[in-house]
This record gives sequence, structure tokens and C-alpha cells, in this order.
Amino acid sequence: MNENLSSFESAELIPDYWHPIARSSAVTHGKPVGIKRFDRQFVLWRGGDGRVACLPDRCSHRAAVLSTGKIREGCIECPYHGLRFDSAGRCVLIPANGAGTPVPDGFDIAPMTVREAHGLIWYWNGDGEPAADHPWLPGATEMGTGAAEYDYIAAAPYLRILENLADFHHFPILHKTMLPGIGTRMDEMDAHVEGEAVSFKATMRWETAGWLRQDTPIEAWFGLPALALIKFGGFYVNYALAPIDAERTWIYARYHHLQWNGAASKIAGTIAARYDRAIFKLQDRKVLVTQGDQPGDFSNFKLYAADRPIALLWGLRKRAILAAQNRGAKEHQDTSAAAAGR
Repeated sequence: MNENLSSFESAELIPDYWHPIARSSAVTHGKPVGIKRFDRQFVLWRGGDGRVACLPDRCSHRAAVLSTGKIREGCIECPYHGLRFDSAGRCVLIPANGAGTPVPDGFDIAPMTVREAHGLIWYWNGDGEPAADHPWLPGATEMGTGAAEYDYIAAAPYLRILENLADFHHFPILHKTMLPGIGTRMDEMDAHVEGEAVSFKATMRWETAGWLRQDTPIEAWFGLPALALIKFGGFYVNYALAPIDAERTWIYARYHHLQWNGAASKIAGTIAARYDRAIFKLQDRKVLVTQGDQPGDFSNFKLYAADRPIALLWGLRKRAILAAQNRGAKEHQDTSAAAAGR
């Protein structure tokens, strides 16, 4: 594990894994963007080649915030004294020393490894060579097909929200006023691991018939590090999460209508996304912030059958963490053995 990572980042994030941190469309040419993820401040911008660059949002000179500066010739310029840093974090100019004067050692900033894929910007949480492929769920909607994207900051812990995404049996209880007509009985349920994802399917039924009491089918897929694809309410909804700090989470959602494409799908998705956010803010969050146990710790929980997708997802997460730790331990042993043999 990278020694520069904060204790929060080490505890919350899967090692040696790509993590989504922002939507690609949020980082435009010619303007830096400051974000907070993993309890750390980052600055994102596009270099001269159009690729996204990422540095800690702190000038190495006197700690000014770089994201309030400008982009000059593909480099980010500090707003305080005009120092310029390229996409690799190299300080290429100190104006007070004069143009063309070599920059003294010690002003470079260690860059963050980021790449773009599936309309998102991903951060590599590891020291070794980044994986070639980025995590994604098969069948998840790509941009350019009438999808509407939406992101916001939610005032609840990251792992608690991830747990909530895989929990559908709270819908008819907590959301009975905002999502009326959903039955309480989880019927015909199937939850199992498919490769590196959890597949879930069920029909939610009422115990007795009545007006607005219809069967509600749900399909969903969940993947690491914090991805979801949910088929519900006439939409495919992609989710991607990243922790901002211990109490806040960045939520990205992409909506595509099951029957419509183009502008109609985008308009409907935008409306659905805003309604989804209102549901979370007015109902989900009020419960999530009251759960006292450590997010992700099931040791004191009593689970039943409908909780199976959550348990399976947490199993995938734990296995990925253990696999990374075992790789790190082996690399350390190999390095130590090689050093001893010299």
C-alpha cells in the first residue's frame, strides 16, 4: 500500500484497484477542477494532449490551492506566484527566477495516476503497474445513447450508501409514500456471484390484493469497487460511488429509459435522477446516519434471506482486499529475499 495514503483511504478503499472519482464531462479544456475524495484534495485538468491530469491540490511552494489557478500551455499555474506544473507534476517555471531558468530540485509534485473510461475518471489506488482494464458491469449504459448523467454529494458514509444500494426490501417500508405500490414480500429471489459481480433478481409482492398493489420486478448487478446497475421503474440506472471523507460520499448516477432513446430518454432520466436524489435526502439519509455500527461491519447484524446481495457484495470486497494484501506480502518477501541474496 502506498505510504502516502491517509489512514482513511487505507481503510475504505480496495488496494490495487481503480476507483471512480469524477465524471469526464466535469473536466473541460482550459479550466482546473478541485475535488475532495478519500479525505484528500485533488486538482484535475486536461493537458495539452486532452488527457486528464491529477495532482494534490496544493502548491509545493507555499501551499496555495492550485485549482483556483489557470491552465497555461497545458500546465496548471499557481494563482499565488505563478509556478507552473505539467501533467507529470514537474515544476517547469518559477516566474520570479526568470523564464528559462532551471527549476531547483524539490518543487515537483507527485502525480496521481488517473485514466478515463466509460465516461468517468478513475484513480488508481496502488503502487504497482495499474491494471489495464477498468471495472465495469456488463450491459451498463454508456454515454451517447440518450443517457442522462447526474452527480451529487450525499451526507452519509460511503460504505453505508453502498450497502443501501443493494437493499431493496426497505422500499415498501421507508419509501412507501414516494414509491407507492410496492409489496413487502421478496418473492422468486435469486442472488448469486457471476464472475466479479453480484447478480440479483426478485419480484416484490403484496400479501393481499388491492388498488395500486401490483407485482414489482427488480433486477440488479453490483460490482467492485462501488458500482451498481439497477433495472427498476422503467430505467436502467448505473451508479458509481467514491468517499469524500468519513461522513460524505460522491454519488454518480446514469439513467437510460428502457424503451426510449435520444432526447426523450435524457429528459425522463434527468427528472428521475432528481426524484431519486430527493428520496435519498428526505428518507434514506435520515436512517443511514442513525446506524451506529461501523459501516461494512456485519459482526453485530442479524441477516435474513433478502440481505443476501449485500452479504455477497461484501464477500467480493473482502476477497479483493485480501488478494491485494497477499500480493503485497509476497512482493515484500521477494524483495527481502533478493536483498539478502546479494
